[in-house]
Amino acid sequence: MDLQIIEMSAHVAGMVLIFLGIFVIMVSAISLFRLPDLYLRASGVGTSAGLGVATIVVGALLVDFSAMNLVKALIAVVAQLLTSAVGSMAIARSGYLNNSLPAAITHIDDLRLTRRDTAAE
Repeated sequence: MDLQIIEMSAHVAGMVLIFLGIFVIMVSAISLFRLPDLYLRASGVGTSAGLGVATIVVGALLVDFSAMNLVKALIAVVAQLLTSAVGSMAIARSGYLNNSLPAAITHIDDLRLTRRDTAAE
């Protein structure tokens, strides 16, 4: 009887995590339309989409747990969190180097001295 309770609890927790991950990804999608510039969009989407996909993978692991699925989930979560952060940073850096202007609310430009066209000044 105890094993059935544990399995049911893991299944319910997994479904909750899957729906939480879906919600996080939906918020990430909304941020694509609501945030004012490339840099804020890349930050918002990279962070929340990485977290959302990782949450869905952990939820799926709890729904269908096995040793092999645990290994796959660990690899997928680590890869997703690493590539999501690095990818969004690379997109923002590329936009900056191609003169994509930040939103008017941005007051500080810490990368100004790293630009090729202003480094000689």
